[in-house]
Amino acid sequence: MCLRLPLFLLLFFAALSADTVTVDSGDELHGEVVKIEGGKLFLKTGYAGTIQIDWTKVTDLKTASAYTVEVETGRRYTGAVSRQGDQLAVQVEDVQVTVETPRVVSVTRADANAEPPGFWKTLKGSIGVGYSLTRGNSRQTTSSLASEGTYRSEAYALHGDLNSIFSRQQDSQSTSRHALNGRIDRYLGERAFAFGLTGFERNDRQKLDLRSRFGGGFGWKIKQRPKVQFDLLGGFTATNEQFRADDGERLPRNTTGEGLFGFEWKSTQFRGMTLTTRLTAHPNVVQKGRYRIEYDSSVRIPLISGLTWSWSLFDRYDSQPPREDVLHNDYGLVSNFGFAF
Repeated sequence: MCLRLPLFLLLFFAALSADTVTVDSGDELHGEVVKIEGGKLFLKTGYAGTIQIDWTKVTDLKTASAYTVEVETGRRYTGAVSRQGDQLAVQVEDVQVTVETPRVVSVTRADANAEPPGFWKTLKGSIGVGYSLTRGNSRQTTSSLASEGTYRSEAYALHGDLNSIFSRQQDSQSTSRHALNGRIDRYLGERAFAFGLTGFERNDRQKLDLRSRFGGGFGWKIKQRPKVQFDLLGGFTATNEQFRADDGERLPRNTTGEGLFGFEWKSTQFRGMTLTTRLTAHPNVVQKGRYRIEYDSSVRIPLISGLTWSWSLFDRYDSQPPREDVLHNDYGLVSNFGFAF
């Protein structure tokens, strides 16, 4: 009896000091909320280690420590957190801030003595490489490099991606392709944002020596949830192109203007599998009847310890390429092995 009383008191005070999570079945779980990310709540317990709970199944949440809550606009609130139904309350000093739970992107444990996270800690993305060798009469080698990253702050977001395919075949010209894109979004409200972009592309199959573009426009967040993001984009770009002749001589540069209309979609599925799609149309405002379409899609599957396996599909269409002997359409499928950060 003497041993049972201290044990009972220990469990009682542990439950009082622990975070409490209530799921839709009515069960209460006690432990330490590590973070909420990708639609999952990570709860560290003393009896089952760290468990993952579907965030949509959580009906009530009460925390004893301070947490940093990031919403879809990039704004962050730090304080004790509680949830009741579709509302998440954050006690920021003497003010209680309430946000709708579907707007919550992530929740991480806050350290009162720690400085705000810097650029590299906030940056999220992936990098991967691939290689293939075809023997026999063709003797073709193909290697690829793909990388993408996103940085979010309370006022703006930075996006960037790099895709390169190095393809060589004996007694044949190179058919490599390289593309580098960057975009900055400036939040104007909960859903609206203005953006500026730049891009550089080289494509040997289309005899494109370099296409560079600079522009901007406005976007609208149709959906921004922990598992799904969907943005509409509209704007204008100034484009400079230079193509090559068969003998490698560079043709005169062509400077023109293009509209930009499209969307970007990203979804996190079962076990962290990520699907992304970007489709944009570029009607030429100088050359009548010419337009380009760019399509990029990828699937990234997490393996172990941050390692990933991904498939990427790209398609580039030009209705009126400057050279008649150039294909209107160039597309490809690339597989890469890499890691996410």
